[in-house]
Amino acid sequence: MRLVKLIGLVCVVAALCFSPHLSNAQVDAIMVLEAYSGDVALYESPSFGSAVLQIIPQYSRFIWRGERTDAEGRQWFYVKTFVAVGWITPDDGVLTFADPTEISRYMDVGAFATLNTPPNNLQGAPGGTDTSSAVIVSSNVEVTDGPVVTNFHTWWRVRGMLSRFPYEGWLADSSFNFSVTAVRNLYGYPICSNFNLRTYGAPEGEWESILAELPRFLDPAEGILCVAGVRIDGLFNPYVVVLTQNSAAQQDTLRIFRPVKGMWTLLFAQTSDPFTRTARLSLHDLSGDPYPTLVWNILYDGTGSVLRANMLRYNPAIDGIEQQVLGDFYKGFMQIEGRLITFFQANYLPDEPNCCPSGVERTVFAWNGATFGAVLYDVLPIPYAIQSARR
Repeated sequence: MRLVKLIGLVCVVAALCFSPHLSNAQVDAIMVLEAYSGDVALYESPSFGSAVLQIIPQYSRFIWRGERTDAEGRQWFYVKTFVAVGWITPDDGVLTFADPTEISRYMDVGAFATLNTPPNNLQGAPGGTDTSSAVIVSSNVEVTDGPVVTNFHTWWRVRGMLSRFPYEGWLADSSFNFSVTAVRNLYGYPICSNFNLRTYGAPEGEWESILAELPRFLDPAEGILCVAGVRIDGLFNPYVVVLTQNSAAQQDTLRIFRPVKGMWTLLFAQTSDPFTRTARLSLHDLSGDPYPTLVWNILYDGTGSVLRANMLRYNPAIDGIEQQVLGDFYKGFMQIEGRLITFFQANYLPDEPNCCPSGVERTVFAWNGATFGAVLYDVLPIPYAIQSARR
């Protein structure tokens, strides 16, 4: 597994050397952290004797640019919240990286779900910070609008009932806040979530005709995980994304179809390696042009859990789908903030066991007009082990 990690690093260094247009100085590459297992005190300076500017509540998210120092026998991070800028020094096990665009599985407009965990403060608008009205955990909700990504969360408008009183408002999603009880589907096929269908979705009447034809494109051993009709060419043409799984071979296949002269035609198809699974399939504006990017992250199971990052985009020059592999990331995790894509992977000191790295490698990618190029690479202490990280 260390060899896989080394190969991925070589690819990243090469991308940094040859990516056009962007340099490190031009990229404000923030990292989003979450106080996921307790409150965190924010100090004016890296000293317990300085003023406490804020108590950051559990589940709150804030940004870190990598600035840190050692003081009073502890490691401190310089961070920015929505209230203030200052220094934090929580114990190990409190902080984690958080992806603002990661959502609970199958969450989408039209789904029904049960609320699992905070943040559960009902807001009048996405991104609000009102703490006066909370929805009780285990409440059943219907999703009526969204997604809206702001304040480092993806937000959904929901409605429900509490003690016979109706409520409606916006709730933040933190990738596991909701357990979907009724998945949005079409003719029995689940609709792919995290595709922002409000923006990119094609009306069902334009693409549902492919559903009857799908079996002829698939192997009998494949089961359909999800389907979605989307507009990815900047025009008005419906494209259909289909993700399938062969459970016997333990591998997934991604296909993209579009109508050509009245007939559904396969435009793209790729099967993952054996003993892999799709960790994420989502659609985002990462380039500021009419062509959204389909992110397909594949996880290689095993002790290393290598994450392979695939980016797929429509290219009008070839009138087809282009694929770019950003790399393999050992024990990898992705974070999307704005139009920057950050991948983290474990970084070990020579004597560290495989379970417990004290460092993390950060590689930031940005669209440069032709490809996603690496614009920043560095090594940082892992936030989860802020005090024991020897960096």
